[in-house]
Amino acid sequence: MSFKNVGCLLILVLLAAVTVQTVARGGAPISQAQDEVSGQISGERSAGIELLTPTQGVDFNGYLRNVYGTTKKRWFANMPASVAKGNKGINSVEFRILQDGTVPKEFMKIKAPSGKADLDEASLAGIRAAAPFAKLPAEFTGPYIELRFTFYYNLAPPGR
Repeated sequence: MSFKNVGCLLILVLLAAVTVQTVARGGAPISQAQDEVSGQISGERSAGIELLTPTQGVDFNGYLRNVYGTTKKRWFANMPASVAKGNKGINSVEFRILQDGTVPKEFMKIKAPSGKADLDEASLAGIRAAAPFAKLPAEFTGPYIELRFTFYYNLAPPGR
């Protein structure tokens, strides 16, 4: 069986439900929404998303679902071979999305490294490959939103 087939099989086998939790600065939950990208989500390889920018009362739930889904697809496409072999880790990436949907490289940083270069690079590559995103909601007047993605490699997110 080829590595590509094994990778696809692992993704299918490891799919389980996960929740996207968007959190405004200060930690107050905005809402929770089930990922609609594949109908199911990876419990072994999953990601959480937090909105760090004050929302100005704008509902970002649909926008963040799209950012999450697009990023997750690209992240899976950049998954390092070590993950299929059981490599574990968690990292967090913070980045900005400008009004036009672009993600400036200078504002994309690993904030909590996994200690494993291949995992950290896969997380960054997933975001880079997903960008540019859709334009920010028209009602939002800020110049950008700041997000934090936390990527879980062969580990369940807290509270699961």
